Amino acid sequence: MSDDINKLAYDLLWTWQPAIQNLFRTIDPERWEQTRQNPVLLLSQLGDEGVKEALKRDDVNKAFDEAKTAFRQYYDRNPPFLDAHAPMVIGYFSLEFGIAECLPIYSGGLGVLAGDHLKATSDVGLPLVAVSLFYKQGFGRQDIDAEARQVEVYSENKGSDLPVKKLEGVEVEAPIGGTNVKIAVWKAQVGRVPLFLLDTDLPSNPPEMRTITDRLYVPEPDKRLRQEIVLGIGGVRALRAMGIAANVFHLNEGHSFLCAIERIRELRSSRQMTLEEARLVARAGIVFTTHTPIAAGSDYFEPGLVWDLLGPYLQQVGINFDRFMDLGRQRPGDPRERLCTTYAALRLADQSVGVSRLHGAVSRRLWKDAWRGLQETQVPISSVTNGVHMPTWLAPEISTILSRFVGPDWWDLDGTDGRWHAVLEIPASELWSVHTDLKRKLFEFVATRDERPAELDPKALTIGFGRRFAPYKRADLLLNDRPRLTKLLHDAKRPVQFLFAGKSHPADQPGKDILRRVVSLGREESNVVFLKDYDIELAGRLVQGSDVWLNNPRRFLEASGTSGMKAAANGVLNVSVLDGWWDEGYRPELGWAIPSGATLDRPATDDRAEAEGLYRLLEKEVVPAYFQRDAAGIPQRWVQMMRASIRHVVTDFSARRMVLDYFGQTYAPGARRVEQLRLLPDWGG
Repeated sequence: MSDDINKLAYDLLWTWQPAIQNLFRTIDPERWEQTRQNPVLLLSQLGDEGVKEALKRDDVNKAFDEAKTAFRQYYDRNPPFLDAHAPMVIGYFSLEFGIAECLPIYSGGLGVLAGDHLKATSDVGLPLVAVSLFYKQGFGRQDIDAEARQVEVYSENKGSDLPVKKLEGVEVEAPIGGTNVKIAVWKAQVGRVPLFLLDTDLPSNPPEMRTITDRLYVPEPDKRLRQEIVLGIGGVRALRAMGIAANVFHLNEGHSFLCAIERIRELRSSRQMTLEEARLVARAGIVFTTHTPIAAGSDYFEPGLVWDLLGPYLQQVGINFDRFMDLGRQRPGDPRERLCTTYAALRLADQSVGVSRLHGAVSRRLWKDAWRGLQETQVPISSVTNGVHMPTWLAPEISTILSRFVGPDWWDLDGTDGRWHAVLEIPASELWSVHTDLKRKLFEFVATRDERPAELDPKALTIGFGRRFAPYKRADLLLNDRPRLTKLLHDAKRPVQFLFAGKSHPADQPGKDILRRVVSLGREESNVVFLKDYDIELAGRLVQGSDVWLNNPRRFLEASGTSGMKAAANGVLNVSVLDGWWDEGYRPELGWAIPSGATLDRPATDDRAEAEGLYRLLEKEVVPAYFQRDAAGIPQRWVQMMRASIRHVVTDFSARRMVLDYFGQTYAPGARRVEQLRLLPDWGG
């Protein structure tokens, strides 16, 4: 029986199956929270005898039966059969994956998006495997000191305490300079999708090689390039060592661009192709997603560093060093220019996409020099708008309502399905009651995380802001007019309160300065709370229990902004600049658009003017709408907007839709193209 529980603990399906998660919470609620909701560590701490004792309890036995039923039903269900008309195994490479808080191998939105991609892929049954690094210390947790400054705290991740298993007998090497680093492989099971994590912390490696996979997003260029060698080159070799014949490779950001070079090398080695033939075949199966809307968001490596770490390897590939460097240069032929990973990935991929329609347009302008001579409109960068995994991010209470009104398989229905019209018939009293309960639960959670702790007002309009504290995201935009902010916060009849959360990159001093301003504001104003150590659990609470979700980046600099999707799917109304997903998702009945005069030619917009527009929107529209109540105390117009938000966003901005878009637009065409090229007789069949 304990073997069955271990099977449930090691399959990250529990992160989006409430019945399975409930089993571990029921076994020991206090220990469940103390272990950061880690079922493997919980069971380890209890030991075999403790687990046996727990299973003697009626409540645990009932939860165990329900968990096993949910597990069996998930795997017995036949996901949609998607005919690619070509053999296809997709290798999905990303430097980070945010799947569960107890597996800290992510920093923020990019990783959480990658995690949602795997979950949705499992749901629809696509043949995909994922590759990343197994970080011993991860990205670092966030603490706040007495001067309101961010402090990074790192702790050791032990594989034996995590829902991962080391693959015995699987070890590969990747070239770093004139030597090779040995790489072990761990496996995390994400439903039907295996996630392979590469680890260089092996006794057989010299000390400087053992630390390659210690931390995520190290600032030192030489350490970063070493990580990218392990991910891109080592990742492909690890798949081959396990007998996984991936032929389509999805590069989630430019960090894994060397995957394409390794594909060229192995094609030349195994098929005796010329460099151009191998490049063409490899390129056919490469899909690249760019997430950055600014050139500075890419990695850049000096020629000397590239030569030192990759020179001998490039000779094995048979590619001239200058030609390799030119792949990553804006101006090929300029020996002084550094290698940019985004330029390299764009030139190595057959299909490149941005993460929203607007971001696709921004990317075509930003990276047009990768195709000299083409007009901006002809630049071959399309877009697949991001989506979020709805079974993960929807509050169980909202999920229950959708199960009743739409159907138990609501998460697997297209937006065109007529059953979705029933969302608009959900009684206002029921939806509002669920929302106020989620808000209460958020406040209870805040009380455990806030440094004061705060006494939040359940009747106040609660505005949530949770994201990375990069300068362009302008977390401090509201501070442009403190008297106006104070008036909003302390209106006795219509009070407003703000919940802020987010981390700054350890090397981003301007971002840290903004964070310090917001934390200081929270220490001065009782109606402003900064919640430290923004993570998956806190993000879920915020997007489920806030009344409004605020997003005010400089327009054209927010590539997607998936937190707003999560909030909107829970009926939390967005107040956002028309950027990223909101540019295509916004409708007046779903939320509000902050006026912005930004243009592609003028990205540095007037912050003061947009702060004025945000204040005017809050004062004249948002706050009055929230406090306009009927005799029963229900804001009918507000609830109507909540219904419309849920109806529109749950389907149109789901990870399910995103994965199906990737399949139709990139994976299947790439697989067919690879197969067609493979069968050409001149190349050995």
